[in-house]
Amino acid sequence: MARPLSAVWTVARAGVRRRRLQTVSIALVVALATTTLIFGLGLVTRAGSLFDDAFERAAGAHATARFDPAEVSAGQLAATATAPGVTAAAGPFPVATFPGIGGPGRAFSLVVAGRQDPGGPVDRLSVTAGRWASAPGEVVLSGSPAAGLGLGTVLRSSGLPELTVVGFATSATGGVGGWVTPAQFDTVRPEAYQMLYRFERAADSPEVQRSLAQATAGLPMTGNESYIATRQAFQERFQEMIPFVGVFGLLAVAVSVFIVGNVVSGAVVAGFRHIGVMKSLGFTPAQVTSGYVLMVAVPAAAGCLVGVVAGGVVAARTAAGLAGSFQLPSAGGISALLAVAAGAGVLALVALAALVPASRAGRLPAVQAISAGTVSRAGRGRGPQRRLARTRLPAPVALGLSLPFARPARTALTLAGLCLGVTAVTMGLGLHQTVTRIGLADTEGHTSVKVGVDPGVPEERRPGQEEVTAFARSLPGTAAVMSQGNLTATIPGLPSEMTVEGYLGDYGPFLGDNLVRGRWFAAPGEVVPAEGFLRLHGLDVGDELVLSAGGTETKVRIVGSFAHPDIDRLMLDAATFPQPGLLSMSAAVSVIVDPGLDPAAYVARANAVMPPGMRARISAPDLGNGAVLSTLFLVFSVVICVAAAIGVVNSVVLSTRERSRDLGVLKAIGMAPGQVVLMMLVSMASLGLAGGVAGVPLGVLAHHVVVDYTGGLLGSGMARSWIDVYSWPLLVPLAASGALLAVVGAWPPAGRAAAMPTASVLRSE
Repeated sequence: MARPLSAVWTVARAGVRRRRLQTVSIALVVALATTTLIFGLGLVTRAGSLFDDAFERAAGAHATARFDPAEVSAGQLAATATAPGVTAAAGPFPVATFPGIGGPGRAFSLVVAGRQDPGGPVDRLSVTAGRWASAPGEVVLSGSPAAGLGLGTVLRSSGLPELTVVGFATSATGGVGGWVTPAQFDTVRPEAYQMLYRFERAADSPEVQRSLAQATAGLPMTGNESYIATRQAFQERFQEMIPFVGVFGLLAVAVSVFIVGNVVSGAVVAGFRHIGVMKSLGFTPAQVTSGYVLMVAVPAAAGCLVGVVAGGVVAARTAAGLAGSFQLPSAGGISALLAVAAGAGVLALVALAALVPASRAGRLPAVQAISAGTVSRAGRGRGPQRRLARTRLPAPVALGLSLPFARPARTALTLAGLCLGVTAVTMGLGLHQTVTRIGLADTEGHTSVKVGVDPGVPEERRPGQEEVTAFARSLPGTAAVMSQGNLTATIPGLPSEMTVEGYLGDYGPFLGDNLVRGRWFAAPGEVVPAEGFLRLHGLDVGDELVLSAGGTETKVRIVGSFAHPDIDRLMLDAATFPQPGLLSMSAAVSVIVDPGLDPAAYVARANAVMPPGMRARISAPDLGNGAVLSTLFLVFSVVICVAAAIGVVNSVVLSTRERSRDLGVLKAIGMAPGQVVLMMLVSMASLGLAGGVAGVPLGVLAHHVVVDYTGGLLGSGMARSWIDVYSWPLLVPLAASGALLAVVGAWPPAGRAAAMPTASVLRSE
């Protein structure tokens, strides 16, 4: 028994070494397939536990409560740490606000807490840069260093001590922008005490509030925050990724299935001559089949191992990046059991793809097997070749167009791989456009400049909202000015409160492109709620609502809906509420500058003539999460295109080997090497063009389905402008990308085919 097994292994090992291109192709395609599969499965399986695991690792606070030092003492707060239901507590930490830091142009307010060290039973901080504050005058900021705000930066606030930045740290709880030593509050009066709690029962928001009320035992709070809101925001951002990742993963695996089948079956066909020799030496059909399966399994196992590691690393880094955006520590990668199962599934797929053609080879008679790899079968593609020869096409072009008909099954696999490659590129580009439009959809995305009040100016000297608006309108280059206010209202018959956003001024250009249905409000009495609100309560455009706020009720009519994850949000003209002061209007106004005007130049001129107490700054939307998603789309598209290009390379190599006799005859009768290259490129370019024509509509359809499904999954809907992102100038190059991909993959092996010496090819004639 040992001898047959040894002989099979020897043949398989020799085949792996001899056919290096097929070996590398199988290993690379299997690695790509395994990487994408494990990456997608890893994120999907961690969707429900990623936040909780990271939050537990950081010992994040279930609730953060603030108290007025004039009403509650530090001793009373410290005693709540042993209250029933409290598993851990930290504090009380004194809290103060340093306003006007940075001066006019980029002033901000910094809320700091006094904390002795970054550890403790609740909210263990991670120092990411520098060190912890050890003396008064030092501060550790939340987050990471940024332009103009790094280690050593001195923060100045009117009437308060200077603070030097000595470190940066992340907090899973949040609530403050930095930390100083408790001794700092010997010179700064605390405006509040902060307590951090972890409870036995904190599964949802009502349970957190009940546990907090039990712990504080009636002590008056000035405010509190629950970790539930952060967890919901994390889950929403994670769920945004799942449909995109899932579809890209399915596309990548589908492409890999076609390419694996193409590579494996082609490698078996190319090895028929070798298999015939094996059978002539006494190998049984079972030994021939097992030897060839083993020949494929060796590089497949190596590729699978690489894919398991790469997929785990990519999934872990993506999850860590998402967790980092919420200042959470990394919660580790995917489970080893999942990785092993995914790798085993890919290996089983490869083995199955190899078993079918290898079994056929094992059943072939020795003489037929020896000749099958080098002699083209009669009739294969001869009909199309004769018909194309009668046309006026150049001979290399006509022959190239007829080559795909010689191997219909291989042509179908190559065409499918190219089609899915173009599908992936089309969908990836569309998703990139969608994510970009989502990031620019709200008022910030349409705002060029913000003009507001400098927080460093004393309260009595700060200008009012009307004065800021008048100044902004007077500036040269101002195209539109809008101000915004908020209030909380209820709707009789509905349990939840609504956040009402009221707009004044030239608000039309600011409202964005996130309409799902209907239109934007254009007059008082018209309201546009979030699409999720309409779906939740079964409402539609044209229905009327009653808003109750400030002791009065106002009737409004729904004229449209917009896409937003917060369903308890609606927008309207501020003049809908006639009561003065009902809306809390922001002192800052949003500005759109004239087309072609540089916002930076506008801000510089504005700040040069700015009245005391005002400041202007450039408004830039936050596209951080969109950049992460766009990077994922790019990576997946590249992976799928690489797999498709490998399939093209393999097809050209196998066609060259099978038709080496024909190529030798063509070169012997005068075909130049350049014409040989042209013939091979035309054969693949025709498949690439066909794949592009079929792949573009499939990519558009997949994009529309994924985006619409994501909107339904989040309950927020998707604006039509986020779905209709394609245009003909974009689709035509995408259709041609299939031919480009095919030519790029076919060029190297076509050049090698053209360089083959005629005599060596025809030496057996």
